Amino acid sequence: MRILTKPKDIDSIISNIDMSSAVRAFLSFDEPEGISSLRKDEASLMAELIKYDYEMKQNGYLNHNAIRNLIKHKTALEWIYSNPSMKRKTAFIDAIREAYIDEDILCPYCGVSPCRTLDHYYSKALLPQFSFLPENLIPCCGDCNRGKGSKKAFSKWRRFFNPFYDDYSVFEVDEPLLIIIFKENPYPNVDMNYVITANHSLPYLIKKHINYHISAARIANGHGESISNSFWRVAQDLINYRKLLNARDISQQVYHSLLNMHIKRNESLSYDWEFIVRYSLVKIQVNSWIYRSNSPKLDLS
Repeated sequence: MRILTKPKDIDSIISNIDMSSAVRAFLSFDEPEGISSLRKDEASLMAELIKYDYEMKQNGYLNHNAIRNLIKHKTALEWIYSNPSMKRKTAFIDAIREAYIDEDILCPYCGVSPCRTLDHYYSKALLPQFSFLPENLIPCCGDCNRGKGSKKAFSKWRRFFNPFYDDYSVFEVDEPLLIIIFKENPYPNVDMNYVITANHSLPYLIKKHINYHISAARIANGHGESISNSFWRVAQDLINYRKLLNARDISQQVYHSLLNMHIKRNESLSYDWEFIVRYSLVKIQVNSWIYRSNSPKLDLS
């Protein structure tokens, strides 16, 4: 999960999209096959496109029971997405994709790899009416696009994080959305392992949503090196602070000031594993094993 960085040209691209004009334009052509049948359902198609943004802003997901069934137009609608053009007024599809690719914007689903494609948040195979709708096209990396596949998203929480409509920033003013539970010597020849989970202080449904995304997007798999490197470095710092306190080389006040400085958010980063690791080691009691560890990597004597 990552706040989606905006490419410099994206606002201009989006503001120049006239969806009703685009629909009229591509319906005026004789191809692809099935376009004449789709033409008869123009009013239904427009109603679906107009309703999408309103419903997503209200709920964060679409009401499955209120969606019109336009699956019979799947072939024509998928063709329109796959064949963007100026004359059909759908060139914005390529423009959106290229804007994110050109600036190497990181994928909002995993936060690891750069965006290389557009994901249909609601699958074009299941809901083809949204196959070309900009609000349904999420820039993402190839791995997340393949991993997400045609997963349904009609639940408050059992769905991928949506960078366009899921704004949880109000909950992470002083705390991260994610925390990490570190485990010492979980297996032979393994010094440390970890579990990433939603911050326990979050509201119940938001926790469920974030934990679903962590699992479905396999967040732990992509960030192992960053988390491990941060863990050993931060744990050593914290052990040093504790030793200074125990030796009375610093006061309790100085010690707590050091800890507070250690978990201060880096405002320049929207997906900062260093901050998450620091917060987890300082604030999550179960991680206090680092002070009792016999690991040579944490022995600073």
